[in-house]
Amino acid sequence: MLARSVVGRHMRPERPRTRVIVTASIAMFVVGLAIGAAGGWTVEHHGGARHVLASIGRAAGIAEPATPTAAPIAGAGTSIPATQHATRTSVAANPALYASWAPPADVPSTGVLLEEQIPGTVSHFAARPALVYLPPAALVAHPPALPVVVLLSGQSRDASPDDLELQGHLSTMMDAIASTNRGLAPIVVVPDQLETGTNNPMCVDGPLGNSRTYLTRDVPNWIRAHLAVQTAASAWTIGGFSQGGTCAIQLGAGLPNLFGNIIDVSGELGPTLGTVDTTVQKGFRGDFSAYEAAQPGAEMAAHGRYSGEQTYFTAAQLDTVYGPAMPVVSAMAAKAGMSVTTMEIPHARHDWAMASGAIASGLRWLMPRIGLQPPERARLFRRLQ
Repeated sequence: MLARSVVGRHMRPERPRTRVIVTASIAMFVVGLAIGAAGGWTVEHHGGARHVLASIGRAAGIAEPATPTAAPIAGAGTSIPATQHATRTSVAANPALYASWAPPADVPSTGVLLEEQIPGTVSHFAARPALVYLPPAALVAHPPALPVVVLLSGQSRDASPDDLELQGHLSTMMDAIASTNRGLAPIVVVPDQLETGTNNPMCVDGPLGNSRTYLTRDVPNWIRAHLAVQTAASAWTIGGFSQGGTCAIQLGAGLPNLFGNIIDVSGELGPTLGTVDTTVQKGFRGDFSAYEAAQPGAEMAAHGRYSGEQTYFTAAQLDTVYGPAMPVVSAMAAKAGMSVTTMEIPHARHDWAMASGAIASGLRWLMPRIGLQPPERARLFRRLQ
């Protein structure tokens, strides 16, 4: 039986939010992707070549600009389990954890989803609470140090970290992954890169907020101080949807010593507030050179040749706004030496139905690369026979 979502467990009500009503077919589709059992999906190819996957269908989804509707979500949660504090270890990376992990008797069947305030100690960024998913393996008396995935929402009216659960079904997705891996899955942290749903600091430091420093110093410092995690870049992943995908390639390209893996779901060509002039004036205090330096291509050029950086790009076939960026940015990444996998989803649009499935597929791509599945399982989504 698949593990169930645990949103609301270990959480107490506080601020009002709204939950999306999701049909059983969409929820099960996402779970199918998470466990690698979605029929008709083909294997992705590495090295920059793009393979088109079979249709995800026209399942109804909530477009990113839409406001979710229905019942309130639970608000800010309780503290991180004491066992995470008590057993923190200094493990750089464990690429064979899947082989050494023997689930103890106390491993639960599901993970927990918490809401935690990560302070902007260095950045002074006024972030809203983050979501933290702890898989079953993190909840035992002596948990192993686990890899980390930092995921970012998009930016639109009312956007927040909660979108990854309310519209992206994060806990359902992660529980499904853990259920097929003896409780093993990465720890997932969804920080706030915006401050408010109408603000877009573009994951840079500027007049709209020091989002870059928050995401690359405050958030990693908090994770290392509070959670039993591996510390090597190869065990850390940054990913996101839409504006969050743009941030993922910006920060991953700029700081490969922090994030060794990138999942870019429908990201843009680069940080933008609409027009170049508006972006430069509002986001960079009129400094065009700073704007240029923040573009993913410029980050790659400044770094030089990459070695070992793993990237996964996805886009929706019917997305005429964000979709055209994927082949451009992924080609730049491949030229710079990154290992590149790309996926185009036919008949899909820029919405959370697509994003949910794309994030799930990205996580399945990631699992063998961070030591949570055997290396031979790096080929994903084999057709069901």
